[in-house]
This record gives sequence, structure tokens and C-alpha cells, in this order.
Amino acid sequence: MIVKIKDVFKTIGTPSITYVSRNDGEYERLLAENLDVSGKLCLITGPSKTGKSTLYQKVLADINRLPLIMRCDGQMTIDDVWRKALEDVNFDRITASTALEDLQVTGSAKVGGNVGWAWLAKLIGEVSLGISDKVSESIAREKIISKPSPKHLIPILKNLPYVLVIEDFHYLDDEVKKSLFQQWKAFVDEEVSVIVLGTTHHAVDLAYSNRDLVGRIAHIEIGTWLTSDIEKIITSGFSYLNVPIKKSLVKFMATECVGLPIITQSCCLRMFFDKRISEIDTKKGSPKPAFDIDDLSKSLYNVAHTDFSVFKDIYDVIIRGFRKGGQKYNSYELLLLIFTLDPITFKLQRHEIDERLAQLSLKFITPPATSINSTLGVLSKLQNKYAFELLEWSQKLKTLYILEPSFLFYLRWKEDRKVTDAFDTDRIERIYQIIFNDMPTKFPTIRIKS
Repeated sequence: MIVKIKDVFKTIGTPSITYVSRNDGEYERLLAENLDVSGKLCLITGPSKTGKSTLYQKVLADINRLPLIMRCDGQMTIDDVWRKALEDVNFDRITASTALEDLQVTGSAKVGGNVGWAWLAKLIGEVSLGISDKVSESIAREKIISKPSPKHLIPILKNLPYVLVIEDFHYLDDEVKKSLFQQWKAFVDEEVSVIVLGTTHHAVDLAYSNRDLVGRIAHIEIGTWLTSDIEKIITSGFSYLNVPIKKSLVKFMATECVGLPIITQSCCLRMFFDKRISEIDTKKGSPKPAFDIDDLSKSLYNVAHTDFSVFKDIYDVIIRGFRKGGQKYNSYELLLLIFTLDPITFKLQRHEIDERLAQLSLKFITPPATSINSTLGVLSKLQNKYAFELLEWSQKLKTLYILEPSFLFYLRWKEDRKVTDAFDTDRIERIYQIIFNDMPTKFPTIRIKS
């Protein structure tokens, strides 16, 4: 059987062949169970690109529900949130994919084939919208969207197979978040479940903003992937293609992909593409490619410079913008550096920062606490200046967060590296020299006599 590699290692959409249920399907089970409890606010949190979207897409597909996705940004008002969700409602999609005769409206009348904006207007109440009994679909839609409200969404979510999904809610302005979470009680009261996605350390915003939601929130914190689960993605794909791969390569790739399945999928795909292979005959006995550590290293490097090339300019801007003439310490570079130390983590408390800096003390000049504190204090201001957000320092929690784990992957593979099959212990040291080769160290220059 001829199989396209891109259909096995999917970098866009939900994978099927290489889909891995983490923790024996615990997250899928929790989400499905809580969606079945009417009025639950299902909060899925975890670092960027850890599979939050893939999780809800898989679960919704399994229970025959469609996501109504609303993605947040920092410029949105509360009206923008509800308007965007309403604008994305597609009644034609519902009609084409659902047996409407099986759907009930408010527990009584059948939906039939008349589902649409005029149908919704009747449920909302034409008088409140300022329209008469008989209106066109376009006019009904215009009237509904002109007065965006969660009450306009509730009939859709209550009677049609849509589930509202709020992505990246932490990007909203704090005041908008508070208003949004306060209005969410309307969904709870109407027994409509909602999915909300965000980063872990912002999860408490929901509970703090509206005490009425406490006890109504099902928090699923997926965290970063275990290396063993990442390995399953690799082995399942190679096994399906009937292509052998060394266990040592699987382990190394799983570690270097910093717990992100999207990077894992990309690296596997790239290993084949680098050999100009786009499809494989999976039949036993047919020619199969062989891969070694150089092939893997090449793929990691190429993924860093293709899929994550956006970080190059950002990295250069950070280095230029955070350096000042005569600066004695490269505190920001060191803050990046400590995130490359094992074990991989996406948050460090203040004392953990000092502990990791101490690990580097034999190699690099450690800045005094005042320099580190000053750098942490201006991180937000400096990043806002260039309109990006990679690190966040919480003064309240005394914790430094790396918001984009793929940036860590880029740091480790932004330069071409040669790695031996032995995976020698000096590998990390070489990474430091590549990334931070201009950082002042405690080691004198060694001159070789001619």
C-alpha cells in the first residue's frame, strides 16, 4: 500500500494514525464526561502547542459535536467576543452534517429543515430585536449580530450540535476577562457547557473573577507531554509505515522536541522530506529508508529554520534591544539559558532561577541578584515595545514563565549541530557555546604555542 508521509505525520489538523491518548486516555475521558454534564465550564490549560486544540477536536468529533471557535486577542471588547462567535455560526454546515429532525427546540417543537437566522430570531424574540414576524435570513442575521450577547448564543448551543470554544482567553484585557467571566453565568444557568483554552498560570482568573463559577469549572490541566507519550507518536508513525528506527533516535527526538507533539510530527515528517521521500510502499519487503543520528539532527535543524523561523528576527531584536552600551552582565541571555537546563520546564520560581544560575557559575559570570531582579522587572515593558510575548515574570507569584515552549526548541536548534550516537555528556555544553558564544565567562583564553 502506498502511503503519503504527510498523512501519517500531520502537522495541521487532528492526526489519526499518530494520535496518542495521553495517560491512557484520561484527558479525553475527563473532557467528554464534563461536556456531558450540562452547564460545565470546561477549562483546558497548558503551555502553548501542547495539544489543547487537538484534544477538544478529537473529543468533539467522537461525540458528534461541532466547535464554534472564538479566538481572543488583546484588542477585543466584550461585544467583540460575542459578535465574533455569532459571526462564525454556519447554519448551512449544521444542515449538511446533522439529522435535524432529531434535534429539539426548548424541549418541545422539532427543528425540522427551517434552522437559520430567522429561526434563531424567533427563539430570541423578534420584539427584542426590533423585527417583525417574517424577515429574510440576511436581515435577521444583521439584527442579531448588531446586538451581540451571550443570550443570543445560548439557543444555538442549547439546540444545535455546536459547542462554544474560547481559545487564548488569557490574551484578553483584564477588564474584558472579568466581564466575560461574569456573563458566563448565563451559560451555567441555561445548562450549556463551554470549552475555554488558555495557559496554565492564568487559570485562576476564572474563579477569581466570578465566585458563582466556583464549583462549576472542570479544570483539565494537560501540561507538557511526557517523553514516553512523545515516543509513542514517533513509533506509531514509523510502525505504520513499516520503516525501522533505532530506539536511541526515538528517545533523543522525543527529548529534543521539548514535550511538544507538533514539533515531533514536524521532525518525523522532515526526516523523510530531507531524503526527498514523500510516500512509502508499506508492503513488507519493499525498499525502506534508513535513518541515523545525522539525519535526525538535520531534521531538527531544518524544522527550527522552517516551521519556527519567525523566532530568528525576534531573537535578534531581543538581543539588540536588551543590550546597552557598557553592560557588564548579560542577564537576559542567562535567563534564556537556564531554561535549556534539564529537566525541561516552562516556569521557574525565583529561588529556582538562582539554583539554575548556580549550575552555570563555573562556566559563566553570574550577575548579582540586583541585576537579575531588574531584568525580571522590565521583561513585560521590553517585550511590549516590540509586540511579542515569550517570557512573563509574575511579581505576585515570584515566578518566571516561558509562554512559548517552541522558542526553547528554536534556541537549542538554531545552529547546525553534530551529535554522536553516544549522546555524550558534553552536548549541553556545546549548545551553550553555540547560542551564547559571546557571553563573558570565567575561563581565560588559552593560546596554543606554535
